[in-house]
Amino acid sequence: MLINRERVSIDGVSTAFLDAGRGATIVALHGVPTSSALFEPLLPHLGGYRLLAPDLLGQGGTESPANGPLDYAAYHAHLDAFLATVAPREFCLLVHDLGGVLGLEWAADHPERVRSLIVLSTTVTWSLRVEVLFGANLLFGRPLVRLAMPAALKRPRALAPSLVETWAAPWTRRRALQGLDLFARAHLTRLRAKLARLDLPSLLIWGENDDVFPLSSARAIAGRLSQSTLVTIPRCGHWSTLDAPEEVARHINDFLSSRGRT
Repeated sequence: MLINRERVSIDGVSTAFLDAGRGATIVALHGVPTSSALFEPLLPHLGGYRLLAPDLLGQGGTESPANGPLDYAAYHAHLDAFLATVAPREFCLLVHDLGGVLGLEWAADHPERVRSLIVLSTTVTWSLRVEVLFGANLLFGRPLVRLAMPAALKRPRALAPSLVETWAAPWTRRRALQGLDLFARAHLTRLRAKLARLDLPSLLIWGENDDVFPLSSARAIAGRLSQSTLVTIPRCGHWSTLDAPEEVARHINDFLSSRGRT
């Protein structure tokens, strides 16, 4: 599969993105503390599709704004501008973690552009677990992120040290403080109210051993989407694309093929 890594200036911020494959476009949005590399394990198993995945603000290869904020509003504005500039008019939207919160709200505000929706581990309800994770990051900084990432995997797959370092690098205590509202209750309350607008085919793929957003989070989302199907993967955690890329890709292929590959 042809893999291109590109850059584009979004409101003055040099923004990196993965552009791989050919065919109908899947726009994939990662979460924290990762990057578009989260979706690379899917590529060998997604023949016939183009995967377009930006690195979100200040993560992966995307710069942080020189003097601007790194809160939810900044992430949302950056994503909105990227999708207006780079993405095709219509696409399938694949979301994970914070990319789910951002992407689901964006889709609800732009339903005419999203043909179908694939949701991996994320949430629409406030969680003490996530607040504790951010609080721990404030206390311990990047060393905690480096330690915690391999623990999220549920199958014997190793994370490359270079990838761990790339993902951990931005998450200083200062950065965690700037992003304290990323999963804030107010944003999630607003998102839940908007989900009824998403009357489109939706597939939820969840690891049965997800320690970050457990199956109850999946059910809370599925119950608010009128055309949703939930599938689970055993021995799989929060990072299903790393734990079980073949299974995740198979579910995606089956879902999109049943809809005429859109």
